[in-house]
Amino acid sequence: MSESTDSATRSASIGHGTTPGDVAPTIRARDDVDGCGCLECRHIETTTTNRTVLDALVWSVRLFRSYPSIPAFAGVIILANRLLETDTIELLPTPAVGMIEAVTAFAFVISLRAYVGTIVAGELTGDSVTIREGLRRSIGRTPALVGVILLTVFSVMTIPFFLSLPLLVLVGALPINPVGMVSFPVAAAVGVIVFVVPILFLLFKFWFAPEACVIGEYGPLESLRVSWRITTNYRTKFLLVGVIAIGSALSLYLPTVVPQLETEMTLVHPVLGVISSSVGELLSIVWASAYAHIYVQGIVS
Repeated sequence: MSESTDSATRSASIGHGTTPGDVAPTIRARDDVDGCGCLECRHIETTTTNRTVLDALVWSVRLFRSYPSIPAFAGVIILANRLLETDTIELLPTPAVGMIEAVTAFAFVISLRAYVGTIVAGELTGDSVTIREGLRRSIGRTPALVGVILLTVFSVMTIPFFLSLPLLVLVGALPINPVGMVSFPVAAAVGVIVFVVPILFLLFKFWFAPEACVIGEYGPLESLRVSWRITTNYRTKFLLVGVIAIGSALSLYLPTVVPQLETEMTLVHPVLGVISSSVGELLSIVWASAYAHIYVQGIVS
């Protein structure tokens, strides 16, 4: 069997839906795969599905050693972010600065996460992805990723508002100020529960939508649905992901500030702040790889 025929057969067995010249794997739910959706036909080992969150993080660090393009691309964007924080950037016109900041932010948060996810999908299926294929997939999925972001932002901004609307109407209809009836901390706590908790809940449920969009090649709305489903089935694992991610971020950023007299906060040292920010951003790329790994675990299980 020729190499091209073997590649085509393998792509079909994984349920790729690839186009000529694009062999980056597409990993979908079993019900969305044409043909057999078992792990063997998808070339996914049981070791992959049995890894814990910490195992996925260790695996991600090792992955970067095999794919130096990931830390290289991340380093370029991180360097650009640090340059944007210097005084020399003020020499450019304000619109240009805003455009550069928007491009670097999108490249770091979305494009690089899509690239990493594509590489991870290739490794987990034994179908290694080249730099060209990874960039092609991430760039090709950019319009759909923008749709995912817009739908997520719209949902996060509107759904909590409508959920809290009855309470706001009730408070407005009361003849007296409800804050005067209870203490301010109690009123603030109620506001957090009614408005902030739904926001955090929705962000948690839609967290893996980018991976569904890139690795699974789902549409924006389908990506939200898939993310909602896998976070429902594996909520304990994903809660652990959130706790570890928040803890690691705090451990990097909190040491850059120390409490001073009269509860003032001041930077310890500019160099320490630069190092902390850079390490934190680089660590977020490791987490992006772990997110992709966990998505694959959830979608094939």
